Amino acid sequence: MNYKNPTSRELQFARTLGRTVTTQRTQMQSPAKAQLRRTAHKRGAFTLIELLIVVATIALLISILLPSLKRARAQAKMAVSQANVRAIATSSLIFATENNDLSIPVHPLMGGVHGTVGEFEYGGKSGIGEPQSGNDPTSSKWGTAEGRGPATRGLNAIIYKGGLSDYQDNPGKENVNWLDDTRLDLAIFRAPSDTGYVGHHYSAWRDSGLTSYDHYGNSYAASTAWIGAPGPNCLLYSNSAYLKPMTRVPNPANTLFFLENCGLFGWRKSYGLDQCPFLSGGPLGPDVETVIKGWHAKPWHFATAFADGHAGMARIEGHNVPQPRLGAYPSHLNGSPGTYQGYHCVIIRGQGWQQDTLPAAPVLTTVECVQSGAIINPIE
Repeated sequence: MNYKNPTSRELQFARTLGRTVTTQRTQMQSPAKAQLRRTAHKRGAFTLIELLIVVATIALLISILLPSLKRARAQAKMAVSQANVRAIATSSLIFATENNDLSIPVHPLMGGVHGTVGEFEYGGKSGIGEPQSGNDPTSSKWGTAEGRGPATRGLNAIIYKGGLSDYQDNPGKENVNWLDDTRLDLAIFRAPSDTGYVGHHYSAWRDSGLTSYDHYGNSYAASTAWIGAPGPNCLLYSNSAYLKPMTRVPNPANTLFFLENCGLFGWRKSYGLDQCPFLSGGPLGPDVETVIKGWHAKPWHFATAFADGHAGMARIEGHNVPQPRLGAYPSHLNGSPGTYQGYHCVIIRGQGWQQDTLPAAPVLTTVECVQSGAIINPIE
């Protein structure tokens, strides 16, 4: 072939040869390229069946994990509540070392103002429940204006160094100071699971629809049981740890000290069995519920601290009426002097807990029969 001056026939032959070579090369490469294209197609999208399988798997995992997460959150809240009530008990024991005749701070109004017993006013913020003037929260029975503000609650001074400002006589512009006292976030006194009334308690709290923290200013109640006969001038005896020095609490590891407010009256489930009129009346009334749901989805179980400072979940569903060791107990037990006829009215105990401090003698308080709200006939 003349490469410098090819004839037309030679050019035609060269073009034909080139097309053949190109076609053969393309045919050799096409299977590999086709495989690559198929692989790329598979990697770039899911089929409908594959997508449905993925969605079903995710839904299954969520259904398995959600209950576990819910239980974990509930357990965390329970642990926080126990830590709170333990801290409150520890702070009260510190208070007791500085006040030899008391184990729990006593509110200044106790014994002087009707309805002031001290189960909530030992610590916490201003409540907004039971307003004394219409729906004004600053006029709450449990608030600063009524003398129960955070500055008057004794344990606050132990927990919050420097104390809290007293605004009882200084409401501020548009009552801003009183309102601020109701908005305090004193976390130690607020149970994270505090959802409000759950049965077997004061009707005013039930009707308010508030949490215990907002109604009373406190999610935790002190064990301030007025168990005992009226004494001179109709003054009540305290048979709990309240108003007693720790030296007169013979079994502190079992004695109720503080507990979630929803469980304050758990021991009264069986109140109708003991034939004690002052246990059958009082704040609950005749329509008391039979179940306390509690704040942790476990009926009758409440975060509780004991007088030795430890805390846990106590089951308080009614109370037992054990046979007394008569020789060890005071003879004057809500009956005629020299008798034991009322022993079953002052021995308030259950599995792992007790409300009373027997065999230590009851302490005469400054609370009168009528102030406690109980219907008791004084002993002549």
